[in-house]
Amino acid sequence: MLTDYAFLRVHNSHIVNVNAVTRYIKGEGGYLVMSDGATVDVSRSRKELLMQRLQPSKF
Repeated sequence: MLTDYAFLRVHNSHIVNVNAVTRYIKGEGGYLVMSDGATVDVSRSRKELLMQRLQPSKF
């Protein structure tokens, strides 16, 4: 339902605003650093979708 907006489920416990991502730290799934300094884990299974969504805008 949120796909048309800037939100993405990156983990079973986390939905993030892609526009608020300031950094992606690599790892097995990795994690995101948000504009407010919070860190959010990324699941291994959702990492590829995240990379596709971030590619055109930030990375």
